Amino acid sequence: MTAAGLILMTIIARPASADNSPGDEVLLTDFTPDGPDFGWYALNDGVMGGRSEGGFEQHPGRLLFTGNTNTRGGGFSSIRADDLQLDLSNHAGVRLKVRGDGRRYTWRLTTEARWRGRPVAYWADFDTEDGAWTAVDIPFSGFVPKFRGYRLDGPALDTSRITGMGLMIYDDRDGPFAVQLASISAFPQAAAFTLADYRWNARVLVVSAPDSDDPALEAQETALAAAHDEFIERDLVLVRMLDVGVSTAGSRQLTNGEVAAARTALGIRAGAFALCLIGKDGSVKLSNDAATSMNEIYALIDTMPMRRREQSDR
Repeated sequence: MTAAGLILMTIIARPASADNSPGDEVLLTDFTPDGPDFGWYALNDGVMGGRSEGGFEQHPGRLLFTGNTNTRGGGFSSIRADDLQLDLSNHAGVRLKVRGDGRRYTWRLTTEARWRGRPVAYWADFDTEDGAWTAVDIPFSGFVPKFRGYRLDGPALDTSRITGMGLMIYDDRDGPFAVQLASISAFPQAAAFTLADYRWNARVLVVSAPDSDDPALEAQETALAAAHDEFIERDLVLVRMLDVGVSTAGSRQLTNGEVAAARTALGIRAGAFALCLIGKDGSVKLSNDAATSMNEIYALIDTMPMRRREQSDR
């Protein structure tokens, strides 16, 4: 039986209570000797006349991907596994245990999807911390269909028919790179995000903007960074909603649907900057269409009865 067949049996042929149920995380590989052989291989930009170099070494419990990127040419290096048959339709995304070098990498998925008869790849970027092991969650909603690096309008990612995956570096930088993978898994679907999740537990500062380069958003985030300790001390959580780019609620990445629902609940429209402060009781305490002083926000919070009780209890 092929390695792909073994993987298919592991993920699909188990009873409903095992790894393929919606509430369970599926370990795809932890690079141990008795684990499945994905058939990894290296593919660098030499296929298009580039000068980047890269390769991998597999050791018990980890895979090391190293090389050197050269932007005078293609500017990328990758490792890939193309002979898979994965049904991850009951899961929300891919979880990587990674030790990086501070550079940005791309996780790549393929299916049977075609564009003008050519295979489509689905890309999602993620950042790494230099020298630190981190768990990186990449939701399937964050993958973008591409053909040879060019973004496509579709087709949508079919997570029930994943035929390949891979790790790529393509961050428009020259120089050496080194990243280690300790495991690849699929994480379960979480309940849909709503702002009501924070009621009685945290105050919420919502900022909404067209993209991360919006001047008002940049000004607000600069002000927040300068007063971050006060932000934490007042039990605040930041919800950052973008028309284009990654939207987050704390450390959780939001889907486009979750962003749309939250905007509707707050009466926020896309295409412009907006700020809302939500109290622990779930009601909106402040709305603004411009960057707002954090001192003003903190002063308003400090007048709230619940905040005063918190201060007296500390």
